[in-house]
Amino acid sequence: MRGDGSARSCAACLSWTVLPWRTICSGCEKFARAHPAHGVCPRCRHEAHLGPDGLCKPCLQAIRAENDVQWALGLQGAPPRSLQLIVGTHRHDATQARPIVRGEGGGHWVGAEWKRRLNRQRAVECDHAAVLQPQVWGQLPLFAMARALTRDTARAVAARQLSGWDRAESALLALVAERRMSKAWRCQVAEMLRLALAMREADGAELTSGLLLRELPMFADVVCLVLLGAGLLADESLPELRLAPRSCAECEAWMPGGERARLRCDPCRNWRRRGHREPGQCVRCGRDGLALSAGHCRVCHYHRGDDRSGPAATQLVICLPTGPGGPGPQLPPGDPLPLPVEGTPATTLCRGQESLFTMRRDWSPVLALLRGRPWGELPLPGAAAALVGDFAELRRDQTESGLRKNIRTLTILGYWLGAENAFHERDVHDLARLDTHLAAKPVCQFLRARGLLVDDPGLHRDHDQVWIERVLATLPHPVAEEVRAWVEVLRGQCRRENEPRSWENIRRYLTNLRPVLTAWTAGGMTTLREVTADHLQNALDNLDGTACRQLAIALRSLFRALKRERLVFRDLARHLLVGDLTGIPRPVPSDLLAGLLDQAATPFARLAIALAAIHAVPASEIRTALTTDLDLTRGTLELRRGLRRHTLYLEELTHRLAADWLSYRHQRWPTSVNPHLLVTQKTALDPDHPAVHRITMQLVLPKGQTLDRLRQDRILDEAFATGDPLKLMRLFGITEDTAMRYVTAAYPERTAKLPR
Repeated sequence: MRGDGSARSCAACLSWTVLPWRTICSGCEKFARAHPAHGVCPRCRHEAHLGPDGLCKPCLQAIRAENDVQWALGLQGAPPRSLQLIVGTHRHDATQARPIVRGEGGGHWVGAEWKRRLNRQRAVECDHAAVLQPQVWGQLPLFAMARALTRDTARAVAARQLSGWDRAESALLALVAERRMSKAWRCQVAEMLRLALAMREADGAELTSGLLLRELPMFADVVCLVLLGAGLLADESLPELRLAPRSCAECEAWMPGGERARLRCDPCRNWRRRGHREPGQCVRCGRDGLALSAGHCRVCHYHRGDDRSGPAATQLVICLPTGPGGPGPQLPPGDPLPLPVEGTPATTLCRGQESLFTMRRDWSPVLALLRGRPWGELPLPGAAAALVGDFAELRRDQTESGLRKNIRTLTILGYWLGAENAFHERDVHDLARLDTHLAAKPVCQFLRARGLLVDDPGLHRDHDQVWIERVLATLPHPVAEEVRAWVEVLRGQCRRENEPRSWENIRRYLTNLRPVLTAWTAGGMTTLREVTADHLQNALDNLDGTACRQLAIALRSLFRALKRERLVFRDLARHLLVGDLTGIPRPVPSDLLAGLLDQAATPFARLAIALAAIHAVPASEIRTALTTDLDLTRGTLELRRGLRRHTLYLEELTHRLAADWLSYRHQRWPTSVNPHLLVTQKTALDPDHPAVHRITMQLVLPKGQTLDRLRQDRILDEAFATGDPLKLMRLFGITEDTAMRYVTAAYPERTAKLPR
């Protein structure tokens, strides 16, 4: 059975997993075969296959995962449970469920562990009154011992009346409203808050000590802030609790961990001590309830010279300790603000420091600012200068114009962003897109090899897929969604799994369909359900030959997929006649063939022409042939055709041209590691090791001639000489139908059908 499939929900246990060619997971399938009894599970109240204990498979797994003692022992009055969500199991032991053995028949130790867990739970429930018993107020404990507090301890005091709970609850609700936290978060913090108040009563203290909060299982810092706001915490000057990093209540600066329990940072406290105590609304940031000076809060006071008319957002600040290594002294209120120097690059980050928000940069102002300045005179930091020097040394074999483009791009990036942290691939491409004298791909490859590039997945998508999405964006909404559903069917992402087509194949179909869809939508058609048989016939009447055949094939594929997805009522294109190929191969005139090798100026062109004109190799296979598949010792070249291999036996001319090309390639690009046999100036040193472009293969011949025409002429010439389709199949590795087409073109009288 195949291992692929799509992620969807199991019809039996509702778990999300990979289901290849089935509706239920493998665990449910085995459980159903072992236990065919069907009924309603008493625990989850869902209808499913039941085991010998009367429970379904998901409940058996949940009982062991959640330690559900009541249902494991089958106690009377056990309440029903919700069905647990399971995600990501695939042919694993986790999909299995063993029945729970109960009764005396299983031996003395059957259920013993479950009974011990039940006894522990009942002991905790019975001892709720003895947990953190309140003491006399003001009485000091003789011995202070550390407590082992758990969630069970918090549940034990959940229903107890605690003094000071009203004040603490009000402070908690204010904190929740300020930070916009969820209800679940509030309930968990309230549970720990009640536990802290219970510890306060157990110690007989009026104010909670910060030492006690260390013993809380969770949310110690939040409970500290709530008690501090409610006035139930001891003096905040005592360093009793090391808190996690938190935000200042006024400037929202993040205070580091390990500080005292307080609501404001040191700069805000000093700001209030200097006499700024009147609360109000800041005229710059618009926040209310802050201590102001001349209408500005402490943060906006240092930006009071900004001429921005509208409200401005405050910048995120990390409150660092003052002194050696801390932030510099702040400007006095009366000192003028320093103005930025024109041409200063963006502030670079320290090594290892990441930006909080990443936004797409607009490089137009940067290029306008640097226009007229020689790129070689830009002052670079030490790391950026070393990076540019390494790139120039690595690319010394590149042409002078290409090297200047790459170095200019890397210099601007290093000058403006620095070289301490990684560059974003999107920034490099956006910069190079604005100027023809800049390049992006070689720079990105160099930075990626150094580990200094953050890849952008959007730039590595298939170019055919990007073209398809761009075409779909031009269509009206209903038609675009229907065509998108057809694309998903071809990609195998439909209700019924099928073999996915390549994006290149789908693009060919959509290229033929695009003029027809554009004409239909321009005529007022809003959905493909409005298409009639007349629309299809009119679209085909204007075409003939191969164009008509390709459009008919695309239309049949489109409407077959829409009918399969139930987006149209009828498949009107199923009766369209596709027909067979009517064209016959035509030979190339002898005067054009003569002298092709002599006209070729490079070893690259001569080898490509020889492979097409002598061995009838398709142009696509010439582009993708590998150097390791060429064996000059044996005089063979192996062509990869999917899972099949076709071996060419090179005659003397092709063998000599192949040897000349390898010698030229090694002499021209001695450091090239591109695995393809044919390379160019751009692909030889490209770290991505691409194949030669199609346009490059077209340039090896004079205008009007193609390598495919040379291939057809070679096969047709062999068909004239032998007339044997089996020899054509063995010699050129073509299919039976293709061989018969060439034999028919050479000897039409041998395959003609005589009238009866």
